[in-house]
Amino acid sequence: MTDADDSVRQLQCELMLLSRYQLRPQPRDVPMIERSAYLLLSRLELVDPMTLKELSHALRLDTSTVHRQLGALLRLGYVEYVLGAAGEVARRVAPTKEGLAALVQTRSSNEAGLRDVVGTWPEKKRQQLMLLLREFNQDVETIEDAPWPRLGDAPPQGAAQG
Repeated sequence: MTDADDSVRQLQCELMLLSRYQLRPQPRDVPMIERSAYLLLSRLELVDPMTLKELSHALRLDTSTVHRQLGALLRLGYVEYVLGAAGEVARRVAPTKEGLAALVQTRSSNEAGLRDVVGTWPEKKRQQLMLLLREFNQDVETIEDAPWPRLGDAPPQGAAQG
């Protein structure tokens, strides 16, 4: 085994563990939306309303899976169907004010949990980790042809665009 193989094996292990951790502050008394809802709402927050097919491609999930997740969010009042372009047959989905509020609450809780871990790190070290994770994620997005918008890339949903 080469050093490169060993580092890839170790990296795989660390990424597996990272995906396992849900960093929330203690105690866990703040209501949180589930992971699939968090991902879906995070995507919809940063882009114009999307069709089921567009969401399936963006999330790299089967259409039936996204449809089921959207159904749960519709029942909670976190997303709604909106009109698309004139003559468009496919319905588009957008987050509601309640959905965005739940997203912000969950994000805030996640950030507080993350702060518990890296809060004592020097800012330079936190920036290094963020930049490495962003580069990794963007390389995956390039391979999968599914770029993910990031905060600062586009105005938040409902913001005036000019």
